Amino acid sequence: MLVVLVGVVLAAAVWFQRNTIGDAVGEMRTLSFSVVATLVGLGILERVSRAGIVQRLLGTTSFGRSLTIHDVGTAASKGVPLGGPLGTGLRWSIARDAAVPTTTFTSMLVAYGVATTFVTWLLPFGVLLVDITQRAPTRTDLTMLAVCAVVVVGSALFWAVILRSERVTARLVAMLRTRTDRAIARWPMLMGRLAGHDIGAGLFDVRSSLRVHAGRPFGLLASTAVAQSIGAVILLVALRGLGVGDELGVIEFARVYFVVTLLSSLVPVPGGVGVVEAGLTGALVAAGVDAPSALAGVLVFRLLTYVAPIVLGAALYLWWRLDVARAGRTTETNSMVAAVARGSDQVPEATASAL
Repeated sequence: MLVVLVGVVLAAAVWFQRNTIGDAVGEMRTLSFSVVATLVGLGILERVSRAGIVQRLLGTTSFGRSLTIHDVGTAASKGVPLGGPLGTGLRWSIARDAAVPTTTFTSMLVAYGVATTFVTWLLPFGVLLVDITQRAPTRTDLTMLAVCAVVVVGSALFWAVILRSERVTARLVAMLRTRTDRAIARWPMLMGRLAGHDIGAGLFDVRSSLRVHAGRPFGLLASTAVAQSIGAVILLVALRGLGVGDELGVIEFARVYFVVTLLSSLVPVPGGVGVVEAGLTGALVAAGVDAPSALAGVLVFRLLTYVAPIVLGAALYLWWRLDVARAGRTTETNSMVAAVARGSDQVPEATASAL
């Protein structure tokens, strides 16, 4: 229902702003080749940086497989309504195909998610702190700073308790085992799949891995901040390429970008579609950028950070499925060859025994 409502609102907004959208598309065509090349390079750098984080968290997985794990899940979560669970399931299937242990995959997923959440709140907090040193802070600025500080500190305390408290871990293990037993009682077919798996031991392994990451968090947080900041650079380069200059300073732009990105992440819409475009365009116009230029820059930004990852993720998914099918055919062929070889070895032995 929510998705349908968002679609109707988005369609209505496109219709009423069709003239502005037409002007924005016309401005997009004025981008020079060098600006377009720079934007494409930044888009590639963003995908590489995010895949690099996944590779470091998984440990032994190749970069290509890490890119596939990340971007296939991204394509599902951004391109499908309520696609978060689907994206997680696809990432798990690809990781399992690459012989990644379930506990390693789970710790990667949690560590990456926690780092992303922290950075999403820390970046606007830092930019706002810098911004209010150059002007008188407003009540909205102070409120935003307070909210960011409460969320960051509260999250840090929550994970400190979860990772250090043996009592909390024991309760979680007991809860998981109870729910697992109930699930098996309700769906007996799960017994075969869960046979030999100790849910409690797996949780302890995940906690141990997360404690290692929490013991040296700055590298992970810095890498995540860089990956998220590349999106801001993409939008800024697009705006500068469209001729937006003195009316939008770098600090003011960063404040607009990171605050709108934070707020849009709270809206349950796939990839923030419609919300990000409206929020960034409106904030840029309020900062003094003319509407067609603001919308043109935002459309270029979304093309590289929303549409391109979906296309790349879909292509990587097809490549992975073809690779799995090819590996299955190779295994079947090898089995047939081995069977024929065993049969040919038995013929001389039978003949010799008969003689």
